Amino acid sequence: MQNFSFNGKGTMNGGEYSTVIIDGIAECTGGLKAEHLDIDGIFKCAGAVKADVIECDGVAEFSSEVTAKKFSVDGVVKMKRLGADEINCDGLIKAEGEVSADIVRVDGCINAKEIVGDHISINPRSGKITGLLTRKTSCIDLIEATTIHLRGVSAQTVSGKDITIGPHCKIKTVDCNGTLSIDKKAKVENITGEYSLK
Repeated sequence: MQNFSFNGKGTMNGGEYSTVIIDGIAECTGGLKAEHLDIDGIFKCAGAVKADVIECDGVAEFSSEVTAKKFSVDGVVKMKRLGADEINCDGLIKAEGEVSADIVRVDGCINAKEIVGDHISINPRSGKITGLLTRKTSCIDLIEATTIHLRGVSAQTVSGKDITIGPHCKIKTVDCNGTLSIDKKAKVENITGEYSLK
């Protein structure tokens, strides 16, 4: 498979590649399949994207579903849905639908309808785009995982086995069937399930 590197401004049709590097401003009109997608510039893609590794240090907008083994964001990503084995976010993710991964680590900000996984950790710290993230709250309707660690998160429902609700969280309902920890600086309206407080 060939590599594709983009430094200027223009359009690509999509296709299957080994490595795709976006350093300029690029728009992809079709679906894209790659082993490695590296976005340092500005990238818009109309079709579905499937890659082993996706790294975004720039700005990306995906109009269709994104699937990856490893998805890393240190920039800004706007998308419909995301499915991955592992998600690492030091930047900003905005997802209209579901985000699902075995491991979700967010040290930036994530806004999504649902985040589903095995281990979810959301702890807003400033990444590259410090000014944008310093006081940004992650807003999610539903968070569901086995182990959940949250800080500075606003959510409707948090459901899991071992849940830690850290400071500056606003949660409407926590459903826990394991161990539950709630910080004094967090606000939780309802708690359900068979849990033990720690």
